[in-house]
Amino acid sequence: MKHILVLYQSRGGHTREVAETIGQALGKMNHDVSVKSVIEVSKADIEKADAVFVGTWVHGLILFGVRPAGAELWVPSLPSLEGKPVGIFCTYAFNPRGSLRMLGEMLEERGATIVGQQAFHRSRLNDGVEDFVGKVLAGVEGTLA
Repeated sequence: MKHILVLYQSRGGHTREVAETIGQALGKMNHDVSVKSVIEVSKADIEKADAVFVGTWVHGLILFGVRPAGAELWVPSLPSLEGKPVGIFCTYAFNPRGSLRMLGEMLEERGATIVGQQAFHRSRLNDGVEDFVGKVLAGVEGTLA
């Protein structure tokens, strides 16, 4: 059993719903799970975690400027993710474009090792959650081996 921390930044509740669904899927696999907003996370939460999921919603114009919403403000305030395997996700309405790449780069600057990523359309929030969790956990095993 691993301790998994699921962090989210949500405005309308979509990303929080995906985070909670990820937490439920991990719980069914007998992992110890904490689901928290990025503004609630502490250094102790990160240190305790064997792996972390981080998700946000996507903001911007369809043709250009699509980015992980507000990540440039909250990612730098996260405790260090040094050596932590991290799965990243986003929720979107139209097209997430390079949002996951941008979020991943920001988290890597905080020390994260990105082991998986997934974009969830806000009209189909639960589609693919279990597959995403499985892929991230497989990546976690690869980083801890």
